[in-house]
Amino acid sequence: MHLLVRIVSDEQVVGAAYLLGNIYVITEESSNVLVYTGHSPYNLIQSIPVEGMIAVDIATNYADVCVYILDNGNGRVSRIDRKHDVTTFIDGLGRGNLLSMSVNSEGRVTIVQTNSKTLTYDKNVSVLRDFSSRIEDTLHAVEVAEEKCVVCSAKTTIKVTNGGKEVCRQDEVGCRYVDVNRDGDLIACDWSGHQIVKLNPETLQVIATLLTLDRDGVESPRHVRYVMENGLMLVSWMHFLDVYSFRRTANRGYLASPDQDIRNQRIREASELESEISQSSVFLQLIQMSEEFLLPRTSYVGKDNDLHSKEGGLNPPPQEVCTKNLGLPFC
Repeated sequence: MHLLVRIVSDEQVVGAAYLLGNIYVITEESSNVLVYTGHSPYNLIQSIPVEGMIAVDIATNYADVCVYILDNGNGRVSRIDRKHDVTTFIDGLGRGNLLSMSVNSEGRVTIVQTNSKTLTYDKNVSVLRDFSSRIEDTLHAVEVAEEKCVVCSAKTTIKVTNGGKEVCRQDEVGCRYVDVNRDGDLIACDWSGHQIVKLNPETLQVIATLLTLDRDGVESPRHVRYVMENGLMLVSWMHFLDVYSFRRTANRGYLASPDQDIRNQRIREASELESEISQSSVFLQLIQMSEEFLLPRTSYVGKDNDLHSKEGGLNPPPQEVCTKNLGLPFC
């Protein structure tokens, strides 16, 4: 795992979701949804007010391309669309009884209430499943393959059928929150163990420890979100939101700032130019055309990028990005 940024909040961070290049964050004691850019430098760009909101969970609905907020203050699920307009998706849930929510790839919403009651709605707001969990003090539930549901508490995690019949369980890791990655594996918050772990979706056994307190400084994680769009992982704990990537080179691709995108485009253009003019013997024309693709040296991605020196200044760009094969003096 590679930490890309640690966003600090004045309030406890409840959860976060990602959609179309933005990160949406909810915090305790706030009736606003905070919107950050989903790439360096992760600036706060908007605060969306929702009257009377006490947000307890947040999730992305990829089927409808929107963000859902589980609002315990108004007893509903609110919908934030791509224009950041807020509407009500599910109403009448009862104020003060809502704990958590998950949304599967087809847009079905599973909601856990304080009495361990679990409700699943389809995209037309029809109730597909209504049962009381076999686990006391259920904290979260998420639909998995083959019409089954994984339900977790601070002490145990079980997989059940739609009818509530237990399929398997594991009592080694108590999970406060669970999400599903692109491969169907479960990414779970072990609150008391101060870690984020990966669980086998068939057996619920721990197959990898992704983050720990000693190694990564993550203390009592309460919410985790795997981003299907790009493989990022958002971890909410105390006053912090951590953005992680499973790829070491993530800060050079989809996380690039607009300036970096322009820089990379110019590199590609310079490479294409080199190929074209290599067939020409007119050296003067080579110089004139190449000068149009001088690369700026002031735009870099992230403070932790290896383009920064230990003294805080900028190191020269790596040699591989220069058009050194052109034999030009400015590389």
